[in-house]
Formats: sequence, structure tokens, C-alpha cells
Amino acid sequence: ISTKAISGLTSDVVAALSTDQVGALTTGQIAAMKATQVAAMTTDQIGALTTAQVGALTAAQVGALTTDQIGALTTDQVAALSTKAVTGFTAIQVDAMTADQIGAFTEAQTAALSSTQIDAMVAEDLAAFSTGDIAAISTKAITGLSADDISGLTQDQVTAFTQTQIQAMNNSQVEALMAAYLEF
Repeated sequence: ISTKAISGLTSDVVAALSTDQVGALTTGQIAAMKATQVAAMTTDQIGALTTAQVGALTAAQVGALTTDQIGALTTDQVAALSTKAVTGFTAIQVDAMTADQIGAFTEAQTAALSSTQIDAMVAEDLAAFSTGDIAAISTKAITGLSADDISGLTQDQVTAFTQTQIQAMNNSQVEALMAAYLEF
């Protein structure tokens, strides 16, 4: 079936596809799907997507996923998302992610996150970040960290902040960072 034909399928038809049929779709066919079609997929269908198929999802498609669909993503699938696709996550979707899913973000994906996405994470999510992930948070996104978020980080995570990140922090963030340094 052509990519043009795929984009013409109704949401009901997409939802009726078997997991084997979904698994047989090419990355080009996945990328050609409308966001509404992806949103119509069942959690079983989402779970059946290969990492290559997940890697073909667009930011709009990712942004259309329901929280149940987000919950169906494996850590391998999360890690397979493109950095552009990761920018499609809404705050509600990020909030629905497990700490394991957050921990599966690559450093490149973490660098693509916005302050709104970072702000949607709870302490348990941030605890799943590697030191590389912490160092990868953009200076624009660093504003999404609350003082409480910083206080909950491990010593290794606190020392992973770069000078540029620290310079981008507001006063309450810097105070929390200094307090965290003193605790260790």
C-alpha cells in the first residue's frame, strides 16, 4: 500500500489493523500517517511498533499520542524517537511517562527538550537522568527545573551541570544548587 493510500485510511481502519499488519508497515508508511491516525492506534499496536517505525514518527504524531499510548511505549521505543519527534511531547504526555521511560532518553533527545517538558518531570523522573543527560539539558530548558527538582538530584547529577547551564539558572535554582553542593 502506498504512503498516499496509508494517509487516506480512516482512524477506524487504522485501529482495526492487527499488530502483525502494523508491524509490517514501512517507516515511510508510518511517517506518512496523519497524527489523528496514530492517535487512533491501540496500545497493543503502539507496543508492536519496531524501533525503526518509532524512529519514523514525527513531532506531530508524537504530540497526538494519548497518555495510554505513551504508557505502552517501551524504553527501547522511547530511545528510538528522533530528536525532532521528542519535541512533540506535551507536558501532559511527559507527566504520564514513567521514570524508566524518561531514563531512556538519549543525551541528544534530552538536549531537544523544552523548559515546559522539563518542568513536567517529577523528581523521580529527573533521578533517572544520567549525568550526561543532565549536562545535555539546554540553557533554555534549564529554566524548567525547579529548586525542589535540583535539591532532589544526586551528587553526580549536581556536579554534571555545566558552567553555561549554571549561568542560565535563576537565583532560586542557584541557591538550591549551592545547598545541594553543601549537602554532599
